Amino acid sequence: MLGLAIHTCSPDLGLALSNFDGKIRHQTWPLGRDLSTQLHSILIDFIAPYDWTDLSFLAVAQGPGGFTGTRIGVVTARTLAQQLEIPLFGVSSLAAVAQRVLEESPTKSIADVAVEMQARREQLFTAIYKTTASGLEPVHPDQVLTAEAWEQVLAQHPQPFHRLVAGDNLAATVVQVLELADRRWQGGDRPDWSSVMPYYGQHPVDL
Repeated sequence: MLGLAIHTCSPDLGLALSNFDGKIRHQTWPLGRDLSTQLHSILIDFIAPYDWTDLSFLAVAQGPGGFTGTRIGVVTARTLAQQLEIPLFGVSSLAAVAQRVLEESPTKSIADVAVEMQARREQLFTAIYKTTASGLEPVHPDQVLTAEAWEQVLAQHPQPFHRLVAGDNLAATVVQVLELADRRWQGGDRPDWSSVMPYYGQHPVDL
């Protein structure tokens, strides 16, 4: 089995490829505005020596994040999944950040993870996740809130929980995007490419 994850929600491109048998390859590229012109060629080089038809599923970070980058990544992943006729998993970029924190915790005993990231107009992208046997489950789904409203949500959430601020290195969590997708795959989920939409903070935007 072979899975590929794409993360373009920040100025950096992140790719991860794994056979889920101990071998995983991942890398990030600071492409910025060159993302749209270099993504496809980098993808082709990255999956070598495998072929596109070797892929069992695709995963993509569907936001929140930058508007243009997120859209490019989701459109690319949807097109590939449609052409290859394989499942496509959309993974929240905030969930990937939460998953990375859980994996890096020395005690591995963190309960819930509250993630926030700067949005526009002095607002925040927010989410709270809890760990389950099958992966992360949103207690407070991805949502745009004012800082004041977010503090109210946190004040009402049961303790203890881990609070963190997502930075600019979102692409580095592409490994976690792949891991979260794999957990859903192992659970029998086979989402169609058409079900994955970019998330910009309010409602998904049609492609």
